[in-house]
Amino acid sequence: MWIVRGLLFLVLLFAMVYFFVTNSGQSVDINLFGTSYLGVSMYWVVVVSFMLGFGTALVLALIREIRLQRDMSRLRKLTRDKDRELADLRTLPLRDDGTAALMVKDGDLE
Repeated sequence: MWIVRGLLFLVLLFAMVYFFVTNSGQSVDINLFGTSYLGVSMYWVVVVSFMLGFGTALVLALIREIRLQRDMSRLRKLTRDKDRELADLRTLPLRDDGTAALMVKDGDLE
């Protein structure tokens, strides 16, 4: 799988280099939020667009990763608590009639 990813990366890299070389003499006029930028090189338009897209994707991925880590932590704690409860129930002493005897501690039932 890593070979396919590496080849795909190389193809995209060569495509970008080809695009930059063929459009190196091109310039565009940009009107951004009421401010005009005249004669901006196509290279800079592509690089800045790529960086903005990369930054946005990175922030969204980090938000999702933080949420997933928080959910995993909550589920690990829940599993640990349930395992502890199950272990306590397995070691619960039985009465003569076969039912479990509840242990009373500090006036609370466990």
